[in-house]
Amino acid sequence: MIEIKNFSKSYGKISVYNNFNLSLEEGKITCLLGASGSGKTTLLNAIAGIIKAEGELPMLKCSYVFQSPQLVPSLTVRGNLSLICDDDAKIDVMLERVGLSDKSARYPVNLSGGEARRVAVARAFLYESDILLMDEPFSSLDLKLKYRMLDLFFEIWRKDRRTVLMVTHDVDEAVAAAHRILVLSDGKILHDFTPGTEVPRDPSECASVREKTVQLLLN
Repeated sequence: MIEIKNFSKSYGKISVYNNFNLSLEEGKITCLLGASGSGKTTLLNAIAGIIKAEGELPMLKCSYVFQSPQLVPSLTVRGNLSLICDDDAKIDVMLERVGLSDKSARYPVNLSGGEARRVAVARAFLYESDILLMDEPFSSLDLKLKYRMLDLFFEIWRKDRRTVLMVTHDVDEAVAAAHRILVLSDGKILHDFTPGTEVPRDPSECASVREKTVQLLLN
């Protein structure tokens, strides 16, 4: 179990979290939903050590998939992956998994948006971390590409069953991907529920879960 205890964070006079507590079951995917400004990204950044905060946060090795791919523009696809992995064989396997073996020598400027996101996901899984943090990793992608990326994510995730904490605004994405869904508001958990034990699930088969999630967000 990954425990966050008495987590507090303020920006100036604005308090985002005050003695917040959260337990994450290892090997499970938890999705954070909530309006902009509810503290979702702040929580991820605190866990990753990007921002300083008060309280008891676990010392974890973190992989992070940001809202944008955050690739080094002066390095090729392989060069970006080599920053966090010095095993060429592992890189080759990962490039094959994400369908980019033939793009390994390309620079980020020559990649499509979907290809750049695949590199970011590959980089995150290549790093041997305790937890994978994902901040709206599939935002701005068209629907077809988004579900291709979700399929790719689960194809890789099944290999090591890593603990995942994902921020999303997409209800269907959360219903499809999460073992557990948390609805945040003003740094507090308003709702905490488990759609089911098996992921991924087809959103078309989860109409009741989707309806419940939407109602919780609206209320």
